[in-house]
Amino acid sequence: MTGHHPVTAESETETETDTNTIPMFPALSRMERRPELQPRRYDREPYWRAPITPPSRECYVPHWNWHNRTGVPETEQLLTLDANGAYLSALGGIKVGHSQLSHHGGTEVITAPRDVMPGYYQISIPHWAFDGTIVHPLGDSSRLETETAVWVAHPTLVLLLELQEEGVLGEFMVLDAWIARAACDFRKWTAHLKQVRTELLDSLELAQTDAARAAMGEMYTAFKEGYSAALSMMLTGEKCKTQRPDWAHAVYAQHAASMWRKAWRWTGAGRPLISMGHTDELTVIADDLPEMMSRAKPPFRFDPSGRTLGAMKPKTVEAGTREPLQGDSLPTLDEGDVL
Repeated sequence: MTGHHPVTAESETETETDTNTIPMFPALSRMERRPELQPRRYDREPYWRAPITPPSRECYVPHWNWHNRTGVPETEQLLTLDANGAYLSALGGIKVGHSQLSHHGGTEVITAPRDVMPGYYQISIPHWAFDGTIVHPLGDSSRLETETAVWVAHPTLVLLLELQEEGVLGEFMVLDAWIARAACDFRKWTAHLKQVRTELLDSLELAQTDAARAAMGEMYTAFKEGYSAALSMMLTGEKCKTQRPDWAHAVYAQHAASMWRKAWRWTGAGRPLISMGHTDELTVIADDLPEMMSRAKPPFRFDPSGRTLGAMKPKTVEAGTREPLQGDSLPTLDEGDVL
């Protein structure tokens, strides 16, 4: 590993830690304290503790536990894939509000993805005609059956508008909005986290003994916990400089939209999805994968090594069944796991 040691005793909460354990990686505090990593605009710091808006407490992030109703032949092997460093990948691909959010109502016409500014949008729930092939892009929450409108973060609205442009999604309306007119991004912070991740994985691969591999594995776990915790801390603003639930919701929504797009492209190539679980897993027929990945435009990136952020990697292989898969037959989510 080159440079400084990426995991330090620096703590997100400034509390004492057990000297026999590795402290959680201080992902959020590194961004907050280092100007070169901050989401600045024209060298101005963002509004760290913006007023909490009503949609922040009601935001719906798409999630699913969907299974193909037709089942698969018993002779087929099923392959479950999950995403490498899913939230970290999403963090580097979004715009967020630099300013506080302001109420704009539903009077502004939004007809294309380029019209969407960072923030929250209240939308009516559109009809989805392909639920036998793939889950609704808003997921399969019971809320979609009991409510006529939901508040979503802007990456969710971008996805819906893209589908509407393709002519595959029913009509819906933007009813209300809380948005930021000035945007920024997390590219510099994400680049720093990617560098730390690469250094840790390099050290893990080069470890010569079981003890060294175990120690590096603990450090990598501390790193994953640290950047996942950074999003949770943004939601509440407790014990940190940042109180921006809209930032965290944007990352979660970006990840969900990215995973749904992968599944959509898979089905668009004529291959069946078997299930979509825990928001970052896709289960497919194992024999379909080699042919799909050999195409000029595969539905997603595939990296069995687990290094490429956002790429899919194998997680489990199991025998097919004539019955739809049950939720408890799927492995639990370990976001970003590459070990």
